[in-house]
Amino acid sequence: MILEEIFNGNFYPAETLITDTPIYNQAVKVCTDLMDTLSKRLSKEDYELVEELQSQMVIAQCEQSECYFKYGFAVGQTIHQEACDLIQLQSRKKK
Repeated sequence: MILEEIFNGNFYPAETLITDTPIYNQAVKVCTDLMDTLSKRLSKEDYELVEELQSQMVIAQCEQSECYFKYGFAVGQTIHQEACDLIQLQSRKKK
């Protein structure tokens, strides 16, 4: 169960998610090809800057994804709570 995995500290969605879509795979290939091209054209120092830029972009994208997840989860919880409240209200009216 997911709840048990979360409780036991064994749930790492960011590490276990497998992104296998054609768009993702194509983007990864293009990025790899571009990095290969840049490694051949740039000086070692300039290429290291590009690698650092890439690393910082990954960090920023991970943070952005985490924010989207938290917001989406909170919205889902709010919708669930509102639905439960409506059900309780309807059941009280029937009595």
